Amino acid sequence: MKIVWSTKANYTFYKTRDYLIHYRNNEIAQKFVNEVLLILNLISKNPLLGKFRNDLECNEILISRHISLYYIINKDLIHLIRFHDNRQKPLTILDLF
Repeated sequence: MKIVWSTKANYTFYKTRDYLIHYRNNEIAQKFVNEVLLILNLISKNPLLGKFRNDLECNEILISRHISLYYIINKDLIHLIRFHDNRQKPLTILDLF
C-alpha cells in the first residue's frame, strides 16, 4: 500500500527528530529515523498491524517506547496523521487534525 504523509505527520516527525538531535545525540535521532522507516515498511505490507483506537477513529502503532504513530487506512492508501510523544497529555480526536 502507498503511504501518504499529512502536513502534521511531517511536522511532528521532524520536530521529534530535531528534539532528539538537540537534547540527546545524533545516534539516538538516527535510531528513531530507522525505526520509523522499519515501521512504515511493515505497515505498508500489513496495515492492520497497529491497534485500532475507537476513541480516535484511527490506528496507533508504537515506534519506540515513548513515540506512537497514528494513521488511517483507506482503500489503497495509508494516511499518516501524526507522531506523538506518549509522555505528553493524551491525544483527543481534536488533536489529531
